[in-house]
Amino acid sequence: MLSELQRQNIGGIFDVLDTNSDGVITNSDFAVVAARLAAILQHPPTSRHAQSLSEGYLGWWEQIRSHADGDEDGEVSRDEYIAAVDRGLLEDARYLDVIGDVSGRLFAAADKNEDGALGESEMLAIYGAVGLAPAVASGAFLQIDTDGDGRISEAELRGAVRGAFASKGPEEPGSNMLGNA
Repeated sequence: MLSELQRQNIGGIFDVLDTNSDGVITNSDFAVVAARLAAILQHPPTSRHAQSLSEGYLGWWEQIRSHADGDEDGEVSRDEYIAAVDRGLLEDARYLDVIGDVSGRLFAAADKNEDGALGESEMLAIYGAVGLAPAVASGAFLQIDTDGDGRISEAELRGAVRGAFASKGPEEPGSNMLGNA
């Protein structure tokens, strides 16, 4: 069973994915998120990073669709999404692997200078692309940067994204990715 913090975080993730705010997520919402991220990171639509983001986000959609779209109408409501994530976390130890893959693709696309780290400005750009406030991005950056070096490694980002789904307490990495902890 999900904690209240998990419900808030997972609901917040749904809100980010619901790009047109119509109360359901579809494959087109995931395509829009991937395209917005590629654009803000200055990757042309045909670039390898834009294509990788698109593939990753559409793969994530397929996981959600297969777990949550019981009536097979191509739409998943907020309640269906939260319930599906709850079931996935309980039933499948590898459920978050797809999300980890998306995190890795996002990291590669955002690490423009390929130094193996993201700075706060890069995180602000990512958060802005999906409609999250700079204050949320700054707070998340501080929590994600677990070693305090002022940079986020791929491992830190992957851990934080997993934590956004799995963290039950505000002190755990990722619990504040959406400003809920």
